[in-house]
Amino acid sequence: MRSSQFFSSKAALPLLPPGLARGQRGLSRVVVGTDFSLRSEFALARALRLPLGHGSLFCVLHVAPGLDGQAGAGGALSGGRCLRKAVVSVCRRLRNRVDVDVQEALQHGDPVDAASTLSLALGAELVVLGRPHVTYPVRELAEDSMVRRMVRRLGASVLVVVPHPVRAYGRPLVAVDFSRESRRALELTLRLCPAPAPVDVLHVADTVAEEAALHRAQAPAEQWLRLRQEREHQARVALGRFLAPYRETGRELEVRVRCGEPAEGILAEASERGSDLLALAMSTMEARTPLTEQVLARASCDVLVSRHLSPAS
Repeated sequence: MRSSQFFSSKAALPLLPPGLARGQRGLSRVVVGTDFSLRSEFALARALRLPLGHGSLFCVLHVAPGLDGQAGAGGALSGGRCLRKAVVSVCRRLRNRVDVDVQEALQHGDPVDAASTLSLALGAELVVLGRPHVTYPVRELAEDSMVRRMVRRLGASVLVVVPHPVRAYGRPLVAVDFSRESRRALELTLRLCPAPAPVDVLHVADTVAEEAALHRAQAPAEQWLRLRQEREHQARVALGRFLAPYRETGRELEVRVRCGEPAEGILAEASERGSDLLALAMSTMEARTPLTEQVLARASCDVLVSRHLSPAS
């Protein structure tokens, strides 16, 4: 294992090369953001439990805002010392992985700008961040929330880690809408959670508008039941087709279908299943996604927001 300073970028590696085996290989480029808080320690511990591929890069990033509030270079030196200690600890944890290149990146300014620039330069597949525990009553993420800004700005996928005992993911849940982005979210989850971990794949059929129309028409209960049965059947058929290529790889995939409001359905399913990882997709063109931000604000487990730049980006 090598430890080095970040000084340049290499050609970005494709996240998902062709072939069905793409869901099984480990990650090759991971960036972990730290401010040396407890939640950052949990994020770093989680990142060290992720499957790293041969010759992978593991970068620890610290952004010192305004030289840590000091007028001189002392703040930078202080941040650099803490960062060096964190990197030394990472090297110690990865001492048996001599093929992993551990790097440190100490930067200044806005954390979101710095993380965005670094992840793009490194061609990062995953950026790992810490998040506080959900407090009750649950509130929406503030506009200036660091997690919210990171998810909106970064072109890479983001794993948001909540403080809890760090162990290998045992019951991940992937929410899909049959889009290309959902397929990538599932494939990334399969890479983060190698076999034999079972993966729950959920589709929530959005029946909010149809049920509102039935409510306005004061429709009998039979029509409500028929609507849900029809939509659930359609969703199961579509989900079966969606998952067919992955079943050929031998992975255990459990089909889950719900009806109603998507964010509520995703959160309810994760709670009922005791999921320790909740994954969902975000388009490269989206800057504001209410569903993603609702899940981030309210989920009690780690959340993976799968987002990948298009080849033209």
